[in-house]
Amino acid sequence: MNPDDVKRQLKLPEVSQIGVVVEDLDRAVAFYQSVFGLGPFRIQEAEAPNVWDRGEEKHIKARLGFTDLGQVEIEFIHILEGDSFHLEFLREHGEGLHHLGFKVKDFQAKLEQAKAMGFEVLQTGPLGRFYAYLDTRRHGGIIVELIEDIDWGSASS
Repeated sequence: MNPDDVKRQLKLPEVSQIGVVVEDLDRAVAFYQSVFGLGPFRIQEAEAPNVWDRGEEKHIKARLGFTDLGQVEIEFIHILEGDSFHLEFLREHGEGLHHLGFKVKDFQAKLEQAKAMGFEVLQTGPLGRFYAYLDTRRHGGIIVELIEDIDWGSASS
């Protein structure tokens, strides 16, 4: 399947996130701040007790670092606990570019459409908002992440 066909069929918006898997979040943040002048970074520890990783429920704990590069957010992912497919990526490829994220308003519909198109869901779960990693590597060499786009200003409490 042509990458343009994937984007057109899923009606994906512009890229909103670049995900990078790292072994040491503090080292990566220090490097990108000093060498490229990126930052400031928002660092958070995230724990997801009910993540579905290739059909198996898992508990994952991670340190995440976020910074904005214009309209695109860069996310550094450092897995602390749990057997996430991020660690599999790290073992096979080392640190580096892991995924492109797309914030979508109709998250569940996009996820169902991606499944119908034959894309394997690598991992899904709630982490502030719902997300799903799709295995699009054989089509474009990279993973695609669908991220639920929530309008926090209009969300009811």
